[in-house]
Amino acid sequence: MALFSRRFGLVAALTAVLAAPAFAQAPAAAPVRGGALTIGVESDFEGFDPVRAGVYSNSTVTAASLFYETLMRLDDKGNLLPALALSMTPNEDGSVWTAKIRPNVKWHDGTPFTAQAVADHFNRLLDPANRFAGRAYLAIEKVEAPDDLTAVFKMRGPNAALPRTLAQPTVTTLIISVKAAQEKGADYNRNPVGTGPFVFKEWRAADRLVAERNPNYWDKDKPYLDRVTVRPLPDSDARYASLVKGDVQVIWEDRAENIVKAKKDKNLHVLTWVGSGALVIPLNTQREPLNDKRVRQAVSMALNRKANAAVLTQGLRPVHDDPYGPSSGIECKDNGALKYDPEAARKLVADYGKPVKLTMTVTATPRGREGAQVFQADMKKAGIDVEIKPVDQTQLVKEALTRDFQVTGWRIIDLADVDPQMFANFHSKSPINFSGYNNAEVDRLLLVGRTSLDENKRKAAYCDLIKILNDDAVWLWSGSNIDFAITRANVRGIPALRGGAVQVESAWFAK
Repeated sequence: MALFSRRFGLVAALTAVLAAPAFAQAPAAAPVRGGALTIGVESDFEGFDPVRAGVYSNSTVTAASLFYETLMRLDDKGNLLPALALSMTPNEDGSVWTAKIRPNVKWHDGTPFTAQAVADHFNRLLDPANRFAGRAYLAIEKVEAPDDLTAVFKMRGPNAALPRTLAQPTVTTLIISVKAAQEKGADYNRNPVGTGPFVFKEWRAADRLVAERNPNYWDKDKPYLDRVTVRPLPDSDARYASLVKGDVQVIWEDRAENIVKAKKDKNLHVLTWVGSGALVIPLNTQREPLNDKRVRQAVSMALNRKANAAVLTQGLRPVHDDPYGPSSGIECKDNGALKYDPEAARKLVADYGKPVKLTMTVTATPRGREGAQVFQADMKKAGIDVEIKPVDQTQLVKEALTRDFQVTGWRIIDLADVDPQMFANFHSKSPINFSGYNNAEVDRLLLVGRTSLDENKRKAAYCDLIKILNDDAVWLWSGSNIDFAITRANVRGIPALRGGAVQVESAWFAK
């Protein structure tokens, strides 16, 4: 058991964890109850049935976290806290985890939340018949419920990271009412039922989602707000203008100019979270001409990643040569990154012997277009022609998951452990491996990272893995995963922006 204690900084089996969460904006006074908060996000929502939605963008996680919850939580320092589960206990090798479920929790429709609901949620995602792409994120074989307050997770092998993996809100970890989903059918995707601090009220597509305070929430002191509205505002400049005007009180932001302006505005406050993961440019290895390694390497060496990031993000998002990020704890001395070398890129294109023409699919936002234009200019210097294809974010996600693209923009989101994202994105059998990449040694190393209980072996495997990925030029790392939100100065209580999601269970307005 000492192994698990060292790894997670836990006592014994994570039982009765009582530490209080540390928020990004520590309140100077007691929280004030009441008020309505509006959040501006980047895109509309994929829906709230994970099987039908397939993936959740950070905009969707922001909305879903109002009414759905996870088994465990992480505070701002990365410490595990109880949520729907009071504790999670491993067996000797971490191949089985037992979760003790919080008693007296109810779904928003008044039915009791039990261990069977936990089992139903995860088993539904794992069922191959449901064709849920996100099951690749899960190292779980099945979940059983021997009684109402005990859920047993049987893993596909030893797994030391499960509680942390389940603590961050994602498409797989936010627990839905499967009973309600079965009763409502397709309509559930737009009418979700959860256990969270707010109750879903309405969703007007491309306009707003509204949720109201849950009077029967298990944490009796929360939430402080009466109502939360989440508004999709795809244009970042319009989103920022709405914040300055006061129409919204919180926005997710990624445009450097707006972040820099906000830092100088006494009426605004900038929240920053440096996570693991990276901003990336995936290349489809199954589509010509990118099925040829020479072309992929030419693209990699023609892209001036660090100079571009310095211009596009005004230095706010430095570039690394791997997707792990500082908070992952993984540092690779030799990552095998291909250096910026446009002359070498031109030689590879000449060696390929045919014209290289690519289409880059990006979001139809200022950020998407600017990044694509920089990519296009760099490729032109190497003799590669690039057509830019702007689409809305939901269309980009759809095309990526169906491999209907050549080059696109994406993000490896910040997670408490790198395994779910790396396995999902690069294992040959993963339905989310949308680059179509197939490498037996990479598959082997991913399994070492997923199943080894030796932290040093895991780190070594991920460093060996990144050397192969960089040489094969599968994905290009275009920026570090730093998330920003901007609030009105009187907004308090928003925690770390894990995964880019804005969570407001503990938010309140200072007088």
